[in-house]
Amino acid sequence: MRSSARFSRRQQGFTLIELTVVLAVIVTLALILTPSITNFINDARVARARNDTQTIAGAVIQFYKDNGFFPQWTAAVSGGPGTAANKVDLLISPGNVPTVSSANTWTTGTTDTFAHQLLNNTPAYTVKSATSTFGWNGPYMSSDIGADAWNNRYMVNTGLIDTSQGTQTQGGATKSAVWVISAGPNGQLETSYTQAVTSAVSAADDIAVRIQ
Repeated sequence: MRSSARFSRRQQGFTLIELTVVLAVIVTLALILTPSITNFINDARVARARNDTQTIAGAVIQFYKDNGFFPQWTAAVSGGPGTAANKVDLLISPGNVPTVSSANTWTTGTTDTFAHQLLNNTPAYTVKSATSTFGWNGPYMSSDIGADAWNNRYMVNTGLIDTSQGTQTQGGATKSAVWVISAGPNGQLETSYTQAVTSAVSAADDIAVRIQ
């Protein structure tokens, strides 16, 4: 009879107290694990953005090595650099336009895409051949880089590139820093668009790689 009673209790399932304890344990574990999971996801997004900015920077620098000039033109002239009329202020990826912390020109000016310059040679730069020293020798990325992990675009302020020697322009002014940049987790660009190369720093949670 005792064996039958024990079997009968097992068939009845959990008691209310047992269910309460189980639920309490589940809730406690969820509260403990949720911040860790959230931090892991955030860290993974930041790591991806850092990797993307380094990939873009490497592609832009390799473009310069091959061509002798940077990807700054919506159209080439005789296969080489364009003119002031078609100079690009910003190279961009797909994605939303990030907000800015103060008035600057990260979100204005002439733009062109990484795909046009680094994948497809849309401006029609001279293509490197077996007998030429310089020329477009892309693609410079394995595929187009999309928006960052927060759905905002990556940008390069190519309009400020100056290839003259030293830290000063030919006119005697201090050169400006050139960044490959993501607005980071908060979606707001806080790095100033124009900064002297001698003192330039990225700000807040912006994710950036300097190429000048």
